[in-house]
Amino acid sequence: MEFFGIAFFLFLLVAHALSLECYSCDGDSDCKTTEVCKQHQESCHTTVLKSRMSEVVLKGCAMSGKPNNSISHFSGNQLVFLAEEHCGTDLCNKGVPDVMETLMARGYQQNALQCYSCSATDKTCFNSTLVPMHCARPEETCVDITSFTVPEGFPADEARIKGCGQLSHCQDRLGFHNQHSFYLLKCCNTSRCNNDMQDYKRSPLPLNGVKCYSCEGNATHGCSPKEVAEVQCQGPMTECLEASGIHGVTEEISVLKGCASPSWCDSPYSSIYKNLGALHSRCCTGDLCNNWIINGTLRPFFRSRASTKDTSTLTVLLSAGLLASVAFLLS
Repeated sequence: MEFFGIAFFLFLLVAHALSLECYSCDGDSDCKTTEVCKQHQESCHTTVLKSRMSEVVLKGCAMSGKPNNSISHFSGNQLVFLAEEHCGTDLCNKGVPDVMETLMARGYQQNALQCYSCSATDKTCFNSTLVPMHCARPEETCVDITSFTVPEGFPADEARIKGCGQLSHCQDRLGFHNQHSFYLLKCCNTSRCNNDMQDYKRSPLPLNGVKCYSCEGNATHGCSPKEVAEVQCQGPMTECLEASGIHGVTEEISVLKGCASPSWCDSPYSSIYKNLGALHSRCCTGDLCNNWIINGTLRPFFRSRASTKDTSTLTVLLSAGLLASVAFLLS
């Protein structure tokens, strides 16, 4: 019995030692508080929302695989800048991006683009008076982001943002939808190229002939066998996607199924928009081919080009096993 007690103590010791530690605060740029991340949280983040009137800084643990993204746009007559940075070592999120320097640089870079700007909050994205803005850096592109959920019982969080930004994996159109959600991200690199004003909620993209299974939730609510539906795919979403991961709020296994563009399948946006860590995802071609996740569980021998494998738990178990063997020999 003494051996098992020692082995369990060593397991807890190793698990804690391998956990990431990040600065954690809400609204304070000079952050001193820290937190130990959970096993499925493998990065630290710093998120800054800045306008000329205010600044909000968020720091803490984040899901693995999320990229550094930034976007700036007008909301009313205010210029808003949003940036999120991620890193993967202990207490690496100490600093804060100098967004004020970026805000002040607008219009002074000769090689920077001029892009259209709008936001859903001031309802300027569907009229004929899109506002042009100068980007701050030559590496920024013109971006157009659409995001909403549509069924009854889901919050009406429709969002549309145009502006200047740096978005990961945005060389091609990034798109995902099912009967619950619709996401479309577009980037282009010529001035004022983000001039699309289509309302994708009222005027959906044309069907492309592909049919996929659709659901969001866990095995008992949202993605139970009785709740999995079929959906007709739209526009560039020509592949079927299914993903399983640990939800960042509930910390339960969550499942996602629907239609995706090939570029979305190779990107981290399933994790970003659905707050999933330790994500395993798979895309396939052919009607209703995303049927490998049943009752929230993956079939054996699951493999995917878009899968982010969670090796931290495996490392903890292997290390604990090794220490347990040493403890056994010593005893």
